[in-house]
Amino acid sequence: MKRNVLLLFLWVLGLVANISCTSRPSGKTKFQDSIVVFFRPIYSSKIVSAKELIMMSAKVPVLDTLFVDNRDYDSMKNFIENRKKIRAKIKGVPEVYLKTKSGIVFLTQFNPLAVDIDGRPIAITIEMAYRINTCSKMYNYYTKEEISWDTLFRKYCLPKDYHYYYDKYYQEFKNNGPKLDSIFIAKKRGIKLWLIERENNSK
Repeated sequence: MKRNVLLLFLWVLGLVANISCTSRPSGKTKFQDSIVVFFRPIYSSKIVSAKELIMMSAKVPVLDTLFVDNRDYDSMKNFIENRKKIRAKIKGVPEVYLKTKSGIVFLTQFNPLAVDIDGRPIAITIEMAYRINTCSKMYNYYTKEEISWDTLFRKYCLPKDYHYYYDKYYQEFKNNGPKLDSIFIAKKRGIKLWLIERENNSK
């Protein structure tokens, strides 16, 4: 039994490593600065605290690196590093962890809600929430049905480049129970993405 559990665990690690070898856009970039995005593409009744989300993020490797246009990158970075605390009747739940060199913010997935590490509400527009989701392509890790449940994509259409990231694995392993379980385990561990500002050649 222990040997089977160990083999399954090693297979999950291999899956994560294999998935992380995705194609990355070429071109000059500014690697001295970045935005880390971490989230778990699962729906659960258990609320995870902001500090727990940070600890989870530290345990998983970067799955993919995405290059972001200057304007979008600067806008997101400014939002994260210049947080504006507000009073709000509805408080967000920390489901997405955003980090720069000098700032952290937590979002409620697919909703224009944000909080700081202590759970205090942070001002965020629906446009900013949508920009973060599209630039990081978080929506690709959820089914269309899951995405349609929430506020963000009721207003905005699903991006044209949407494709469900796990679909190929579910198709490949549809008759293999243990490997299907391992996909859920990988999703539960979380997804970490690295956003890099694309260098503007006109500078």
